[in-house]
Amino acid sequence: MNLDLAAPLIALPALPVVYDERVRHVTFFSPALGLSRSFCIYIPPDVDDDHRAPALYPLRGHKREWINPFEDQSRDGRNVIDVYEDLRAAGRIGPLILVFPGTSSDDNRIPGMIVNMRAPHLANGAPGIGSGRFADYFFNDLIPYVESHFPVIARSRARGVVGFSLGGAMALSVAARRPDLFACAGAYDGTFLYACNCGWSVRKRDRVIANPMFDDACGVPRDLAFIAQHNAPNVILRGRREDLAGVAWIVAYGPESQEPWQSNYYRGKHLLACLRARSCQCAGRPGAARRRSQLAHGGSVHRPDTAAVRSGAAHESLKAPDPDQTPSVREERRRR
Repeated sequence: MNLDLAAPLIALPALPVVYDERVRHVTFFSPALGLSRSFCIYIPPDVDDDHRAPALYPLRGHKREWINPFEDQSRDGRNVIDVYEDLRAAGRIGPLILVFPGTSSDDNRIPGMIVNMRAPHLANGAPGIGSGRFADYFFNDLIPYVESHFPVIARSRARGVVGFSLGGAMALSVAARRPDLFACAGAYDGTFLYACNCGWSVRKRDRVIANPMFDDACGVPRDLAFIAQHNAPNVILRGRREDLAGVAWIVAYGPESQEPWQSNYYRGKHLLACLRARSCQCAGRPGAARRRSQLAHGGSVHRPDTAAVRSGAAHESLKAPDPDQTPSVREERRRR
């Protein structure tokens, strides 16, 4: 065999990192973003085209954050799939397909926030951003692709979204903006902004808004009207009660003792206040959401530190909580 040592080397495409052998890594072209994006998907062994299952979309920034068992020291070598399989083995939950989309730049530096970015040019060509139209990507590209290529039950009563921290803010935002698409939405330590003026604006002095990581998504200077259009508390306050009633809302937040840097306690309380302002009932008991959705399949969405909130009887008066006057926000300011 003759080797031409002078020939230029051809760079092979990098293979995706395998964080968990149970997960498939899928790449497809997104017309909305104008480039190829990847997501990860877990399909239980007993799910196939003849035995389909609901789909749950866990949101964070990078898709690896749910499945990398060594993402941080708290994981103890486990990931969310291990938690799911433990619950399944205990008979507390039924078959679920878990879809882990990337909602940030490929290097996880720029969050897409599942919005059509106001200033994608500020990303300076960061990989994975493309046109910056992450809302169109999620709703029009990703969900239809998953439901046409994998054995999921393709209807809203069998579709849910959940997230942690910024992922929690995204999860409740997408469900509030498109309640026709989801049976349930969950947020754990969601980074919600404070809604003002009956949901028409956000608190300008909120330190989260000023974070430079949101320059691409929210514009410079900040487009506060755009932010209010995508912030879950605002969208909930302005949404139709009839539409909100179709979603089971599951909200959990960390202890007050860990404020202000390791908990979104006050922001979670504000989100619940907005849900209650829409005449929502706090149904913090086992099975509150299970009866409303195929997603719980004999399991329970309730935890001792979780408030599962679902829409109840509606009345016409809308009294939105004023974030500058609520005790939780006054206490947050005092503790800074």
